[in-house]
Amino acid sequence: MKFRGNYLLMFSVQFFSGFLTYYFCVQFGLIGVAIGFLPFLLALIAVQVKHDPDERELSLVHKTDSAQSIVIAVAMAIVYLWFPDLNWFYLFVANISIVRGAIGVGLFLTS
Repeated sequence: MKFRGNYLLMFSVQFFSGFLTYYFCVQFGLIGVAIGFLPFLLALIAVQVKHDPDERELSLVHKTDSAQSIVIAVAMAIVYLWFPDLNWFYLFVANISIVRGAIGVGLFLTS
């Protein structure tokens, strides 16, 4: 398995990292954000260091980021309006990773 340029690996780790982040946030508070995002950052570094992405990869990553921002905005509006008792910050931080991972895996698998 190659690590550099393996975007499926990166987005898969980011997807599962979101669930870990929410769990650790509930258990440890703000320290949980750092603990949960550690796999996210390690996957990002492992894939991107000394890798020169081609135009197709850059295009798919930009599409992922664009779609992620739209989905996160809608999801957080729903949380804010209909679930005010939940800790919206923990959900926001975890959803960034979950949504980015899911959209990234979907785009890279279908392209």
